[in-house]
Amino acid sequence: MGITVHEALQLPEMKEIKLIAGKKGLHQEIKWITIVEVMEDVSRLHEGEFLITTAYGWNEKSEFYTQLIDTLASRKLSALAIHTGFYLDVIPIGIIEAANRTGLPLLEIPRTMNFSNVTRTILEQLVNKQLSMLAYTQRIQKDLTSLVLKNVGLSVISETLSKLIRGNVSLYDKNNNLLASSSLVHRKTHSEENIPIIEDDRIIGRMVIQKEKGFTSLDQLALEQAATIFALEFLKLQIIEDTRVHIQADFLDTLLSKNYENEKTILKKSTELGFDFTGKNHVLILTSENPERLEQYVHEHLLSPNSKGISKRKIDHTILLLTGELCKLNEAHYKSFRIGVSSTVTGIQDLDLALKEAYTSHLFARHKEKPLVKYDELGVYKMFIQLMENGVDLKTYYEPLLLPIIHYDEKHHAQLLKTLETFLENNLVINRTAEKLYIHRHTLNYRIKQLENLTGINIYSYELRIHIQLAFLAYVTDQVLSS
Repeated sequence: MGITVHEALQLPEMKEIKLIAGKKGLHQEIKWITIVEVMEDVSRLHEGEFLITTAYGWNEKSEFYTQLIDTLASRKLSALAIHTGFYLDVIPIGIIEAANRTGLPLLEIPRTMNFSNVTRTILEQLVNKQLSMLAYTQRIQKDLTSLVLKNVGLSVISETLSKLIRGNVSLYDKNNNLLASSSLVHRKTHSEENIPIIEDDRIIGRMVIQKEKGFTSLDQLALEQAATIFALEFLKLQIIEDTRVHIQADFLDTLLSKNYENEKTILKKSTELGFDFTGKNHVLILTSENPERLEQYVHEHLLSPNSKGISKRKIDHTILLLTGELCKLNEAHYKSFRIGVSSTVTGIQDLDLALKEAYTSHLFARHKEKPLVKYDELGVYKMFIQLMENGVDLKTYYEPLLLPIIHYDEKHHAQLLKTLETFLENNLVINRTAEKLYIHRHTLNYRIKQLENLTGINIYSYELRIHIQLAFLAYVTDQVLSS
């Protein structure tokens, strides 16, 4: 941190120096002093340098002065000070005009004044300010670190920072959830900064700072220290949250596997974790090509105030146990997911069965390419599911009718089975079925004739249609559960 050109000119030791041009750059900060006798390589000059020169070797062409000042201004110098009386008695008008145009402060040092007076005066100020800044930084770091060690929480740390910078402080996590805020400025704010909180090159949160006036260099120092302290506090909270999630996930495994001896003890444990599983419960299986988005959906939409639960992320899916009423699922939120939902179970005795139902429902969701399938809505499928779970070979139900269609599709690369499914799902309505299959209604009528010839069944006959429909449901169940 340096001092501005304006501040330097106010020093008693600098009273003989005159501001000739470039007044609009007086706010620029002096970071160091450089003395150059011969201007050979301006590329060595850096931002914030206060350049002192005697102008040795400068020619008298206005084009030279214009180009020189433009180059110095582009290097973002804090100021140019010319020591007159050696090679320039009077600063040329071309330099003055260029300095005014670029906003580079142009100062005249009289011959009666030594270089050493200027350099010593400014360097003393720079060193003193740096020492002051260092002391301030150490104090801020000590105060904020002390709060972290005392485990006072984000709110107290935010209030302390608010008092230091005399502004409003708001803290957000990476999902933009407000974690803490402290407001000291109640009038309209004119300055605002968003400062990321970073850990290991990852943004884990942000600070929003509001002030009535602009941010000073001391404010910036305080905010830099605070960002580090908040990163530590965020990591501490993350460790606590990860531990909580891990404990809950292990507890979920215990519940769903029934790996416990005493139901009363396990229910007491669930109460200690903040859950009551004595009422209605549901198990859900969820998958997505974007696991992070799925996790966000679970916490923002499924774990509602009326439906608490525990989730566990597996390698390729997520298991969710919800207690209470199942919230209404909005397809707009989960259309890119595959979700299987168990039937409602009371208490914890049948949670293992609910888990199987959820997996089965999820398999049907994947097969039918639907975002959501509930076990209670599987209808007749449940009968074939139970038969298959009892060891019954479902092929005996569907092969006599459907095997000719299956062989025909394999041989001719046709879609008669898909046509049959869509026709049955749309209640034998020709136009609607043709629209779903993206074919002409005449093409659909031709395929229906083929189906009737292969099966020997009049598909428009109620009794016979029920026969082939049950056969198709048995076929789908076998395909889904055997996949």
